[in-house]
Amino acid sequence: MIAEEDLQAAVAEGIIDQAQAVRIAHLARLRLAAEASSPPRLGASVTAEDRLAVDPDDERFRLIGGFNDVFVAIGVCLLAGALLGLSRVVGFGDAFSGVAVLAAWGLSEVFARRMRLALPSILLAAMFCAAAALLVAQLTADRALPAILYGGWVPAAAAFAGAALLHHWRFRVPVDIALAASGGIGVLLALVSAVAPAQAQDYLNLILLVCGLSVFTLALRLDMRDPQRVTRRSDAAFWLHLLSAGLIVHPIFRGMVSTAGSFSTTTSLIVLGVFAALGVIALVIDRRALLVSALSYAGIAVAYLISQSVSDNLSLPLALLGLAALVLALSAGWRALRRALLPVLPLGRWRDRLPPIDATPA
Repeated sequence: MIAEEDLQAAVAEGIIDQAQAVRIAHLARLRLAAEASSPPRLGASVTAEDRLAVDPDDERFRLIGGFNDVFVAIGVCLLAGALLGLSRVVGFGDAFSGVAVLAAWGLSEVFARRMRLALPSILLAAMFCAAAALLVAQLTADRALPAILYGGWVPAAAAFAGAALLHHWRFRVPVDIALAASGGIGVLLALVSAVAPAQAQDYLNLILLVCGLSVFTLALRLDMRDPQRVTRRSDAAFWLHLLSAGLIVHPIFRGMVSTAGSFSTTTSLIVLGVFAALGVIALVIDRRALLVSALSYAGIAVAYLISQSVSDNLSLPLALLGLAALVLALSAGWRALRRALLPVLPLGRWRDRLPPIDATPA
């Protein structure tokens, strides 16, 4: 909103008169009221206060605006548990999904559309999509469905994706796009499994990798439309990067460790090389989310193999140690590495569509 001091300074300079200043202030108040009553668009800018604090190199995204977000999020989780418990106690277990759909939508009207609380909006979006998928699964259970529907998995995944798109249409929560992409991938996997189950098993890694690269492309497109990270496209891209990283890393890691005892020193070096390459990509596009999600998955997988004692040599713990060292090194020198790396890469016209390099020392 225009500051009152600026309006009065304009009146004193003779730029506008006092009546015009009053009308301008009233128009600004009406605009703010209209914005507060409608959901933000995906490309809408953040508030002026947030924009002053935004550094695109910090990769900020809205998750918790205050402790009230945590307080409401706890209430949402308690509500979901209470609805599930009550529906089972009174003998209407199948009604839980329908009640959860209505509850998630109604609470989203308050906390996502009106109050715009980030964390509760994310939880409510996930609750709405999951409940919609469960509702469709219950409605199609024990029915003679065509084989193409893969036992009801196709309509359930489609309901998940459709619910995410519907939620995004109404509330514009950034995580909705990633949820819709997850549902779409579920539909694809179910269809492939129904049509060619043997091929789906043989080429599962390839299918997941293609899906991951597709989601990454969508995330990168959103990022390049907002290199300064001042609109909600950046938040949507953040969740897409988290999703794409797991989809890309899982088939790579699963392909290299096909059996419990196959993790050797060579394999550990390949794992570190793959994540070093991902680190370079993450530096170029300035997305820690891509690398952290991938490394988190790989770290958990390696730690699990260690806990199962599948290898008697040092390859597994050394791989985990290498991943930890890579994360810490990138965290400490992220900006300096970007400043050194970007000028030497042949990025061409894409350079202007990437987040700018911070000129201050890291």
